[in-house]
Amino acid sequence: MIPEKLIHYFLTPAMRNQLHPEYDQVRTIVSGTIVATALLLILPIPLFFFPPPLIGYYALAFLGICTLLSLKFYGIYWPPLILALLTSYFVIVTDTLETGAIDSPAVTTLYLLLLTGFWFNRKIGLVMIGLNIIAITIIFYSVPEASGQSLYAVVSHIVLTIFFGAFFWFVQEQHDAARLQIREQQHIRINLLNRAVKDRTQQLSTMRQNLASDFHDETGNMLSAITRQAAMLKLKLKDNPSVIPVVDNIISNSDQLYASSRDFLWSVNNNSDDPRELFAYLTSFGQVFYNQFDIAFSVNSAINSGNESAQLEAFAARHIIFIFKEAMTNVAKHARAAEVVLEMSVYQKHISIALQDDGSWKEPDKESQHNGLLNMQERSKDNGFKLNIYGSPKGTRLQLDAPVHFTVVE
Repeated sequence: MIPEKLIHYFLTPAMRNQLHPEYDQVRTIVSGTIVATALLLILPIPLFFFPPPLIGYYALAFLGICTLLSLKFYGIYWPPLILALLTSYFVIVTDTLETGAIDSPAVTTLYLLLLTGFWFNRKIGLVMIGLNIIAITIIFYSVPEASGQSLYAVVSHIVLTIFFGAFFWFVQEQHDAARLQIREQQHIRINLLNRAVKDRTQQLSTMRQNLASDFHDETGNMLSAITRQAAMLKLKLKDNPSVIPVVDNIISNSDQLYASSRDFLWSVNNNSDDPRELFAYLTSFGQVFYNQFDIAFSVNSAINSGNESAQLEAFAARHIIFIFKEAMTNVAKHARAAEVVLEMSVYQKHISIALQDDGSWKEPDKESQHNGLLNMQERSKDNGFKLNIYGSPKGTRLQLDAPVHFTVVE
């Protein structure tokens, strides 16, 4: 049994895919050439002290190596394979003439060569039936005086060549038909599986949207009611100053919970895995948020517009939103910035989102805990993001790299 890694070593990257139309044939050629080359290097050794010279066998082994290397580096195998085939006939005919002509045991090597041809390709095998008959005829007529026994031998070899050729052709045809049937069944199963996955994905998408809609209606109404009731309570308790901070906290927490629920509901939406949708969401938030502080906010994006669409990992968008909301809030609180720029670029394996400001940050209090930054770093670590913060006299840049995969847009 030849190791699969050894066979794939001599295949081009494209042909290593089992769905490649030539995979089965090329794999057979590689495995057969490996075995034949090894045998051609080893088996002639016992014949070293007998005529004829063994140079022909080692020449065939060299051509086998050339076939493997040509296939590995250039994806071409027919020219060296045909050259090896013609060289094989030359070596066999030469050896046969030197060891007894048509009565030599070396004639049987032609049947092995015929089997090899059908093993590689049925069309090659059919051509080799004719080449075998030509080789047998050349061997027969190369002897000036052929006896009746020799004539019987040549006729027998021709008949056996035709018989074995027809037999090999039939067996190979049945094998190819069975292999084609298996391949068609695989394609049918793959298509059914793809359809089932597509239907299931659509069902999950509908469930996510329904869940988001129901949650928004129920939670949104309840939070709005809590905020209204807290505001009314604040009016009624205006003569009790000690209670007012508690009511204000209820209103503030309700507003924050409502904002967080909006982020969560957006993240469960099916389109939230699209970096373009995520960037649009962050852009909308940044515009509304920085308008409160009279800070100029702009965006810059380089998004792939080809026939492939980048997709984030499931629920990664929600964590990215939390990270950049925290970053935007920190800029407004601590940077004294006049301008903030949000950027996004899409690369082969990841997207890069950055927040750049032109502010001069306040010196952090070493005794206080910086929970915001720690939370951002923890979220990045847990979700496989790469988070970097670059500070300079001209401002600070926070950059996050998140892995993506690409899907073909039909």
